[in-house]
Amino acid sequence: MGWQKDVVLSNAIVWTGKELMQMQGGMCLRDGKVQKIFHQETAPGESSMDLGGMHIIPGLIDAHSHFFIAAMLPMGGDAGAWTSKQDALEAIEAACRSKGPDKPWVFFSGLDNARWKRSALPRIHEIDKVSMGSPVLVVDTTCHRGLVSTEALRRTGISRDILRVPDDMDIHINGTPKGTVWEGAMGRVLFTMFRECLQTLSDEEKVRLILDEAEKCLRRGLTHVNDPGLPSDIQRLFKDVQKHTPLKLSWCVTAFEGLCTPPELKDDLDSICSEHAPKSVKFFLDGANRAAASMPAISGLKAAFRAAMDSLSLKNLSPFSLLLEQKSTLRGKKIVMPYLRFNDPDELSRRARFFTEKGYRLVMHALGNVAANQAARVVKELGVGSSSSIEHVLIMDREGLDPFASCGAVASIQPGFIPYYADAIEKRGIVPYLKVFPLRSLSERGVRICISSDGPCGADDPLHNIRRAVDRKKTDGSVFDPDERISEVQALAAGTFGGSSSIGLKNDGLIEGAPATFCVVDKNPFSDTSRVVQTWIDGKRAY
Repeated sequence: MGWQKDVVLSNAIVWTGKELMQMQGGMCLRDGKVQKIFHQETAPGESSMDLGGMHIIPGLIDAHSHFFIAAMLPMGGDAGAWTSKQDALEAIEAACRSKGPDKPWVFFSGLDNARWKRSALPRIHEIDKVSMGSPVLVVDTTCHRGLVSTEALRRTGISRDILRVPDDMDIHINGTPKGTVWEGAMGRVLFTMFRECLQTLSDEEKVRLILDEAEKCLRRGLTHVNDPGLPSDIQRLFKDVQKHTPLKLSWCVTAFEGLCTPPELKDDLDSICSEHAPKSVKFFLDGANRAAASMPAISGLKAAFRAAMDSLSLKNLSPFSLLLEQKSTLRGKKIVMPYLRFNDPDELSRRARFFTEKGYRLVMHALGNVAANQAARVVKELGVGSSSSIEHVLIMDREGLDPFASCGAVASIQPGFIPYYADAIEKRGIVPYLKVFPLRSLSERGVRICISSDGPCGADDPLHNIRRAVDRKKTDGSVFDPDERISEVQALAAGTFGGSSSIGLKNDGLIEGAPATFCVVDKNPFSDTSRVVQTWIDGKRAY
């Protein structure tokens, strides 16, 4: 053949090049690079790894995964199995009793009271009664809302008076906390708890927490994971751990206090960069349940009617109560959810410009269409479209699609949420008035698409996430808004090249001379029964 090889993989279907052309053949690897891609009929005769018709795809990249939070979750309990307020209080009490007299944090994650027969959450006085003075935090599935005890607030040192957005803490009419915290307040409690928990661990135990999560990622075929918001002390932990894992880790700079709080000068001064990606900074323009969105008034009427019917059929008011929990106002012919975290766009531009002028990539959380429109305007105003990523973009109004496309930013979208949230979105009356997970609408307008997970809030399997971009299947097998489906090639590109674009990296895929970073999948990656069986990073098998 005239060329040497260190490793040969043959008898595979290789998804090669930026166009992701499929060919029957294999690859030769040398010095961490793809030395040669060959058709099967020209395979070298020397010993090779026969893959028996399995698929070789470019390395999967998750450009938006809360890796650190996922790594910490095993230290707490699972609230996902709770079905009532009583379940919650009994579990909290049992956990507090088991902790002993030192009063360490009691932590649960995965709360989803929308699935309860009666959605009412415990109040702070009820949590205090069973917590016996322990600091308690219960995080919901979005990681944007939590339940706290009085001791948790005391240890965090927060009140509405010091919050940038006072509504991040729910209060009674008399001004006392109800026990529910959101966004900025939630992030402060969460990272206060994480820091106190980490102080109880040895350096080796801290490293092991991160490495365990890294191993899970490698088993799923991930070769690079970007955490969308880490404070400076956790950045240092990641930097220390990087030398112990082949998984490439990167992150966005966020405020030391926690997620959702806007970063400032001190966060720039204290930050350190990943060796695997350009530096980036994260701003939150809205929340999750509290998305900044607007929709035609008719959609709101349909949502109210649907909630009323559900309440009648269930013989309780929970569905209607959940709808009424969200603030909304009528402006002209539209219902608006006023949850923008930057009501002054000049403040957002000023804060963002401080970082972009220092060479940071700009990353913005914008789940609702109002937030997405604001993000696009800021990106365009600052002229940083080629180095920006707008995250989530769950819903878009049709009139906002073209302006969004013209800003030039990557759209990082999570179609893996479709099986879990499509029914709730339909109950809100959003479809067909707004585009939901608008993959096709944005792709057709030339927007660079990244498919990410938002794990642990969303499904952490990257193959699941790209499959749902193609079939948009709900849990019952029906298709959610089929007009927004994209092709298999587009979806795989978005889960690989799109991830690179979102974090500012060049990625030409599997071509000769490119890094030998790829996954081996036992069947077609778009089959629900296929799985990753090998993960290679820079020519070395990592899993």
